[in-house]
Amino acid sequence: MRPVLTLAFCGVFAASAVLVLTVRRYARKWGVMDHPGGRKIHPNAVALGGGVAIFLASAIPLFLVGAACRALVAWPDLLSIPPALHRYVQGAASQFSLLCYILAGGLAIAVLGLWDDLKGLNPPLKLLGQFIIAGGIAAVPGVRITIFVGIAWVHILVTAVWIVALINGFNLLDNMDGQCGLVAFLTGGALLALALQTGQMFIAGLLLVLMGAVLGFLVFNFPPASIFMGDSGSMYVGYVLAVATILTSFLTSRQVNPFFPLLVPLVIFAIPLYDTASVILIRLHKGHPLMQGDRNHLAHRLLRLGLSERMVLLAIGLMVLATAPGATIPYGSSTWQVFVPAIQAAAVLCVIVILEVASVRGRRENVEN
Repeated sequence: MRPVLTLAFCGVFAASAVLVLTVRRYARKWGVMDHPGGRKIHPNAVALGGGVAIFLASAIPLFLVGAACRALVAWPDLLSIPPALHRYVQGAASQFSLLCYILAGGLAIAVLGLWDDLKGLNPPLKLLGQFIIAGGIAAVPGVRITIFVGIAWVHILVTAVWIVALINGFNLLDNMDGQCGLVAFLTGGALLALALQTGQMFIAGLLLVLMGAVLGFLVFNFPPASIFMGDSGSMYVGYVLAVATILTSFLTSRQVNPFFPLLVPLVIFAIPLYDTASVILIRLHKGHPLMQGDRNHLAHRLLRLGLSERMVLLAIGLMVLATAPGATIPYGSSTWQVFVPAIQAAAVLCVIVILEVASVRGRRENVEN
């Protein structure tokens, strides 16, 4: 099965690259550009619409493969299935309805983001739209965070909040060339490792396809970028990663450690969540509106330290690599082992905070002197 997944990844990567080139061409032709100015740091106008390519490159193959598996199970004489793939085809067919719900939500969130890219949305209205879409997905019984509480409306609320949190976390990361895509690729890789450990091939396929689409886009988005993913892409990427986290089972027949499903997502997405939380705290401290964009994101703060855009991208990538892979510890570990990656991630974040505070104090002292 893994060779099949590898071929799927390569195919989606190639399709994404072709789609990005096509979207970039027509975006320039039709004047769909992101112009510099205000809080934006790019010096020249850059094509928008990369998110459309990411969505198409990931959603269409998933739907076609799911539909093909459903057809092969419904009409077994249609095509001979290799015995090694038989159970995977049956599994994909049984999950096809769920896949359609997920893709429908992905389409809705991508359209909402594209509307914001092209026309501009009032931030509260945009947030409301996100919650409506997240709530609709959370209403599907198979896509819920239960957190060991037997109350349905609590499951739906917690699930919707988590989906919206990651949607906005990755949306906020899309403030510098390559950053959102790189973080999505690395965190998706950590989730993929967990899915493969326990044979959750539906989740593995979902993540591999997303990672292939993101990587195909990243080829044209590394500094200096020639195309941006826009809100349509960043919100869609955050949505898929949130749903993949929810669908991943953290329970095994060996042992059920209640801390594992709570800590793993926080560890994997430690850097995006830190960026979101720090920006909110800075805006509250300065008395700025919470939904008003600014240049106080982690990437902007690193730029003010004197790093180039590529150095910032490398630094953030290393931060993710220092936190997310720790969550791939084997299932069924003892309680203290489960806390090890969480403590490691917290230590990395504390080091970042200490360095940032020291930098701010140093600049103030230089100004005063």
